[in-house]
Amino acid sequence: MPEEICRGPRRSAGSAGRAARSALGGAPLGLLLALAASAPAAPAWAEPTIAERARADALRREAQALLANDRPDAACPKLEESERLRPSTETKLELAMCHERAGRLASAWALYTEIESTEAAGGDAKRGAEARDRAAAIAQKLPRLAILVSDEVKVLPGLAVTLDGVAERELGAARPVEPGKHRVTASAPGRQPFSREVEARQPGELIEVHVRALQPHAAASAPPAADLERRGPMPYGQRPDSIHRNLMWVTGGLTLAGIALGSTFGGLAISTWDKVEDKARTTCREPARYLDCAQPVPDLARRAMSYATVSDFSFIAAGAALAGTAVLWLTLPPDGPRASARVQIAPGVLGGAVLGVF
Repeated sequence: MPEEICRGPRRSAGSAGRAARSALGGAPLGLLLALAASAPAAPAWAEPTIAERARADALRREAQALLANDRPDAACPKLEESERLRPSTETKLELAMCHERAGRLASAWALYTEIESTEAAGGDAKRGAEARDRAAAIAQKLPRLAILVSDEVKVLPGLAVTLDGVAERELGAARPVEPGKHRVTASAPGRQPFSREVEARQPGELIEVHVRALQPHAAASAPPAADLERRGPMPYGQRPDSIHRNLMWVTGGLTLAGIALGSTFGGLAISTWDKVEDKARTTCREPARYLDCAQPVPDLARRAMSYATVSDFSFIAAGAALAGTAVLWLTLPPDGPRASARVQIAPGVLGGAVLGVF
């Protein structure tokens, strides 16, 4: 269950200093300052600041407005933050009701149970009774789960038992849980961890998870003498660095793809320019300079230029990928013999291509 937040008065260095002066009377000033400096700091559960109280109240009002509009899923996080900034039983009760409206019955039950325990210790008896009744009503709608740990496991130093990743403090007690799958784990230093997944289905069902023993970790055996010998070079054809090989395959593929794409669009550009020249002879006033041309000469010319641009950039990308392949080849680790390399120049439509076989 959520940890109870304690609250207490502030203790300042000034109050400690006044107490020291009252006890010591005319003690030297240096001694008083030393006592004041060594006085305990204010506890972690000190009263919230004015800004925190204002923020908490604003969040609580926003949550109440969301609940009035039947939006518990949006209201619950605001109530949780308000409770964190300014803990109060009233806010915690509203948060429990919000979880109940949102269908998170196990979370609501845990908060109602905490409120009941707090009010029974000297708080509001009426509010404690309301929380007790609501917790009892919810418990009837949920399955229950109990984690039973053997005495042998309980005494293990550093034992940690969790339910769905949250530390379980009440071992052996059956507590309501949401329907569905839940994971119970138990671990301790030097022991093999325990993990069990269970599924809760029906209201009122009791599921018991037994943690009877945590086996010690098996001692690491010494490696055989043969494993301590120095290994020889890797056989031919195997590379010790698979990342280099994979990157070489990628850059090599990009090289081929760039050449193929550049050649394709280069061919389209050439064929389109042929069409431009044919149309220009009959539709342009000055065919040699493509001036005063009627349609479709301008459209064809723009299309041919676009094809040529794509072709040029494809060949540029192919050249860059080829350079990357060469760099990766040259930086391969020295283990194992290198395969022979062969470079071949192949003509292209609008230029040339350099092909490498590694």
